[in-house]
Amino acid sequence: MYLPRVIPGLACVLLTVSMPAMADDHPMLDNASITVGMFANNFSGSIRADGNTKNSGTRLDFSRDLGEGGTQWLPYIAASWRPWDRHEFELSYYHFEVSHDKTLDRDLVFNNQTLEVGTDLHSKTTVDAINLTYRYWAWIGDQAAFGVTGGLQNYSFDLKLSGTAFASGPNGTNSGSRSATAKASTDLPNPSIGVAYRWQMAPWARLVVDAGAFKANIGNVDATLYNARLGAEFYPFGNWAIVPQFMFNRINADVTGSRFNGNATFRFRGGQLLVKYRF
Repeated sequence: MYLPRVIPGLACVLLTVSMPAMADDHPMLDNASITVGMFANNFSGSIRADGNTKNSGTRLDFSRDLGEGGTQWLPYIAASWRPWDRHEFELSYYHFEVSHDKTLDRDLVFNNQTLEVGTDLHSKTTVDAINLTYRYWAWIGDQAAFGVTGGLQNYSFDLKLSGTAFASGPNGTNSGSRSATAKASTDLPNPSIGVAYRWQMAPWARLVVDAGAFKANIGNVDATLYNARLGAEFYPFGNWAIVPQFMFNRINADVTGSRFNGNATFRFRGGQLLVKYRF
């Protein structure tokens, strides 16, 4: 889990707040900020774990095959720092975990293990998502700013499957059972480039837009990433803001590694309700 490594990073951002501000005062940009809240994440995607033979695994849909789709409320945390007039850094993190029990309606091959139709399957998926973004504000006006972004997102996922299949005797009673377990885990790092826009609609309201995409081959991971954010910040109490926004992240990755060999597609999207403090 990435949370122990995220907290020191956010602490470093907080420490910089006590330093003299090096950036000019623009109403649509913050010198530094801390944001916390909840993410109504609608999770979907699929995974194929091939094991030792390429393309030998069955593609599993998280909703259809594992019953793990749908909306789940997740904690979300982010911090930003603009040490110079046009240069801004942001670090964000959220953790996703879901488990489900389901009876298989088809045979599945997952990481060298075969799970037969009728198996009582228990699945557990965890994902840690961390995003580091750099923004260069190329144009700064009186009430709005436009910038270009570059960053690195990393999804660390772990999927565990355990199932028990029962054999029926001549009279319909259980005559035996067979259990099987399988696991797949890896890190999916991917850079991104994009654009950012901020508009101070009123002294107490701000529009926030971010969008990015990239395709890259990093080590044993060949991935394509899309991300977007659209929201508004309302400041009813000075530097405190209420932030409703919508976020979308999608990654599709082909992986050839010792812990995971196959393909993974994750989609995270949904509304966020956040509280932000700007410095």
